[in-house]
Amino acid sequence: MPGWPTVDRAHDLDLVKALRRGDPGAPERLYDAYGDRLHDYAASLLGDLRSADAVHDAVVTAQGSADRLREPARFRAWLYALVRFQAMARLGHHRGNPAHRAMPDDPDDPELSETVGRALGGMRASEREILELSLRHGLAPAEVAAVLGLTSRQVAARLRRSRDLLENAAAAVLLARSGRAHCPDLSALLHSWEGALTPELRRRLTAHVAGCEVCTERRRQVVSAARLMELLPVAYAPFSLRERVLGTTGDPAQDDTRTMIVARGAELDRNRFP
Repeated sequence: MPGWPTVDRAHDLDLVKALRRGDPGAPERLYDAYGDRLHDYAASLLGDLRSADAVHDAVVTAQGSADRLREPARFRAWLYALVRFQAMARLGHHRGNPAHRAMPDDPDDPELSETVGRALGGMRASEREILELSLRHGLAPAEVAAVLGLTSRQVAARLRRSRDLLENAAAAVLLARSGRAHCPDLSALLHSWEGALTPELRRRLTAHVAGCEVCTERRRQVVSAARLMELLPVAYAPFSLRERVLGTTGDPAQDDTRTMIVARGAELDRNRFP
């Protein structure tokens, strides 16, 4: 998992109580626990330019309306849903085409990194987002369902499909290097191969891995979608965002701004988290 703080349900329940009591240090605790996580998720939807604004408004909304959350156990899902709500508002009429996260500029394994990037780019946006929330951010299926407005069954089905697509593509590269002795058909596909995989050969290998019991079993041994998602660079929040959030939540001069932001976020509470 990326290097952000670990939080558990006990932490979240205690934080919700502190927010509801209006403890002065609660917004700071909220931001320090979730700021980088939420910014990384926002960046997967918006790119870096507007992500800080979406996280700012989401955290301000959470601080100002924690008393409206009837089920404190859903706090984490609510935070991610607030960020998504703000991101979709900023996408506007482009909301069907969220930003695609860029791969690292200087990866340790350029061929594998390129393959992962191509596989993610070929998925539907909802499939990429489920991978992000489930494998990168560690949300349970019910939490992902709440964030996206889906059922847990829909989330599970799309997660299986997107995980298979990603792992099959990566396995095509890794098994081409080391696994051909386990499968005569794979070895035949690679008989005259030298150097980097061509796009056409990569497609043929991916299709083979998807339909071959031997290679599927080998895929399970050597490839993990969760580890592949760690190849994506973390979009850490800018240092200035923390000061900006705490300024809005703690400065009495910002009361009107805070009230306006919280009022906009109430639409999500009514529709998804009543």
